[in-house]
Amino acid sequence: MQLTKEQRIFIVVNFLDSNSIQHVQELFQECFPERNSPSKVTIWKNVRKYKTEGTSLNLNKGRSGRKSTERVPKNVEIVRQALLANPSISSRKNGLGKSKCIFNRIVKLELKWHPYKTHVRRKLLDTDLPRRLNFAQWFLQKMIDSLKTL
Repeated sequence: MQLTKEQRIFIVVNFLDSNSIQHVQELFQECFPERNSPSKVTIWKNVRKYKTEGTSLNLNKGRSGRKSTERVPKNVEIVRQALLANPSISSRKNGLGKSKCIFNRIVKLELKWHPYKTHVRRKLLDTDLPRRLNFAQWFLQKMIDSLKTL
């Protein structure tokens, strides 16, 4: 279980005051009785991290994981310009030399655009209105009839 921020600070401050691991372990057990005292290695690592990094807090956030090499500002701008020039560009055949996954990540995560497929519908004519109205009235009557049977 990771040490809390308060516990890490406690370890570093007391070690710098006393310069004794055993003393820090004893004080830790008194101050945090619900938890086992940290090992020598844990104390050394926290103190060393404080001396090198200036903090003993967890610095992994933002540093861990694989580095992003494709979602750089240059590539984001290339994808943006390509989509502005041709909004119906395919993510699979984007013509930019980018994989489908990289292209979609840039579009969704960096540009915050959401792809959609346009659906061509037929144009409504004046002659369609009576048929649509007739269908709506028929459907409404069916709903009323089904409610009466309940």
